[in-house]
Amino acid sequence: MSELFDVITLARLTSMADSKTFARGKAYFIDGAVGRLGARKGAVHAEVQGTYRYRVELGVAQDGGLDYQCNCPVGDDGVFCKHAVAVALSWLENQGEEVFHADEAEPAKPRRKRKTYSEQIQDYLATLDVPALQGWLMEAVERDRGLRDRLLLPAKSERAGGLAEMKAAVRQACTVSRFLDWREAGSYGDNLAHLAQLMHQWLKGPHARHVVELAELAIASAEHSLEQIDDSNGEVMPSILQLAEVHLRACEQTRPDAVQLAERLFRFQTEGDWDTFWDILPQYRAALGEAGLARYRGLVISAWDALPALQGERANRRAWDGRRHRLEEAMTALADLDGDIDAWVRIKAKDLSGPHRYLQIAQALCQHGRSGDALAWAERGLQAYGQDPELLTFCIQQALNREDPVKADAWAWQRFAQHPSASAFAALMVVARQTGSQPPVRQRALQHLWQQVEHEEKVTRKQRASWRVPARNEVVSIFLAEGDVDAAWDAFNGGAVTTALWQPMAEARAKTHPREAIALYHRLLPVVVEEGTRNARYESALEIVHAIQQLRLAQAEHAVFAGELADIKAAYRAKRNFMRLLGSLT
Repeated sequence: MSELFDVITLARLTSMADSKTFARGKAYFIDGAVGRLGARKGAVHAEVQGTYRYRVELGVAQDGGLDYQCNCPVGDDGVFCKHAVAVALSWLENQGEEVFHADEAEPAKPRRKRKTYSEQIQDYLATLDVPALQGWLMEAVERDRGLRDRLLLPAKSERAGGLAEMKAAVRQACTVSRFLDWREAGSYGDNLAHLAQLMHQWLKGPHARHVVELAELAIASAEHSLEQIDDSNGEVMPSILQLAEVHLRACEQTRPDAVQLAERLFRFQTEGDWDTFWDILPQYRAALGEAGLARYRGLVISAWDALPALQGERANRRAWDGRRHRLEEAMTALADLDGDIDAWVRIKAKDLSGPHRYLQIAQALCQHGRSGDALAWAERGLQAYGQDPELLTFCIQQALNREDPVKADAWAWQRFAQHPSASAFAALMVVARQTGSQPPVRQRALQHLWQQVEHEEKVTRKQRASWRVPARNEVVSIFLAEGDVDAAWDAFNGGAVTTALWQPMAEARAKTHPREAIALYHRLLPVVVEEGTRNARYESALEIVHAIQQLRLAQAEHAVFAGELADIKAAYRAKRNFMRLLGSLT
């Protein structure tokens, strides 16, 4: 938990949330809208009752910052929302920290750390006798259906007279009688996870022989119920997979009839809508034994042989065939089990409805040391579908491995010419450096891009696609990447360039021509301010003003910057958040 203390701080909250969001989050905190606050697995979890009940999770990001998730509309957009603020403040208060107003000073002495709610409750429960604990528990059961079901299932299993009663208990635990929205899905998923844990315990007792059948019933019932559950947060399917894990363990332990198991597994795999039994092999190899594997193999091959071969773009436009996809997975798993790469290739070659299918075959053959066959398949894919970039990349690498510079350069050019851009140019030059053809290839590529620039800038604005990045952008980016700032500046000023390039161009130009960079920053500032207006965040705009400040100070032009800053404040005085940030400049 020490990492949470490092990232959940009042200072961080006020820096991540604007003043309005922080104030609203604090109001939620003060009003007691935060519930079910807890911490597990290095993260804080809670619910906040706002317009709806929202779930919030706070944790430590990979970069050491604060990671946050909230399923409210604002949180879904990745914004640090008022609900996240409320949960963070509640957690701080619960840890014994003083929660202050943003503008209040902290006291000289920190407060002593208080016990968490869980610790306080645990201490209280330790003082109660068994009847009192039972009374509290029964009261909770009457209010919480999920808790009731979790206790009812083991209670029924303890006194179950046979399989029929246990089936009834499992069916009741997995069945829903109405639609469950996303706020209720988590509780249902928790109940399934509890059932999986209970079945693990049954494997150690007299009910072990029934667990395979009970697990299959539970999975089928849960999958059927899933049709009436909004599991958009992914809280139910992981619990169903836990039940599938119990099923596998039970099959390995109790060894049901292998042939019948093979038939059921084949049916689950090919007919299931949720892919719970997607990968039968190699997981069930031991449980199936030789007889079961033979029966499973026969069923899979028979169904596979009945499918037609697919080839060409017309086949690629067919509707998605989930059963075919699952059968292919089963067939390739059998080939992997046998170690037969040729069989694997034949299976994949039954569907050549897209260039990616040729690439899969080529990559697999290459991994098995058959680079010649791999390249042949990749070339077949290019012949069938034209200049696919991934196939071209594969062919380029194979040509380089074979020390064939002519083919490598030819394929590299085809890949570049498909979508000429700065990144494609960089990839082209990587190949050219390895083949020793860098100067002529560079000249040819730049000439090609300049031709595109000329063609684009001849047409009218109405004829241009608004979403397309101008070719001039790519030329400027190439020169900037190469460090040729003068060439980049000339290209930049020669025609239209998107504003995304203005700041990097200004930063590069500032090293030798600071006043030209300042002028460009001033052109960019209104654009960046307008972008910040959408969410009242102006850090990028402040960065532009700060860059102007640094350049002016380097030229000993303090008074000039003071005038510029005054003009900026006058122009944007209505944008209070921006004004607050500008106040930090001295």
